Amino acid sequence: MKLRVLAVIAALISTPALAEAPDWTVQNGSRVGFIATQGGAPVEGVFETFEAEIRFDPEALAESRVAVTIDIGSVNSDSKDRDDTIRSASLFDVATWPQARFEAQGFTRKDDGGYEAAGRLTMRDVTKDVVLPFTLEIAEDGDQPGQLRAAAKGELKVQRLDYGVGQGLWTDTSVVGNEVVIFIDIQATRPGG
Repeated sequence: MKLRVLAVIAALISTPALAEAPDWTVQNGSRVGFIATQGGAPVEGVFETFEAEIRFDPEALAESRVAVTIDIGSVNSDSKDRDDTIRSASLFDVATWPQARFEAQGFTRKDDGGYEAAGRLTMRDVTKDVVLPFTLEIAEDGDQPGQLRAAAKGELKVQRLDYGVGQGLWTDTSVVGNEVVIFIDIQATRPGG
């Protein structure tokens, strides 16, 4: 028994620990939003309130994780009437489902230098597998010595009706298109080193 315990301890000591991806803090100016079509014309909006938990390292993709929770009620598309409709039971029904969530646990570096995040997107209690392509730049933060600053941008196309975003008359895609682009523009920092 003692030999078996010693063998397990020796194996643990000799096994290199997996690198832990560092935590990033999202900065002001970051945006999560959408581009939809209304009457054939593009309409852009943002969600003014969201939380992002980012643990990411380009050299430790297997240990990287991202979770973004969006307050749908914070939508701002520069039209009160449109925003009220987005919040209504006919579209997002924020009284019942106030949040959307994206969780990514699989990252791939692409040949063009970009990345893909494989994860799950939940809206109106419907969850689907998605892949978010994004670009990433990491550099020393010129304003804060000893810190790194990351800039990530990406776009994901979804079909709103797949998530039930459109009930009754809003299932008709002739006024509001079915395809919606969800975009991220994230600025984040972490201590360097």
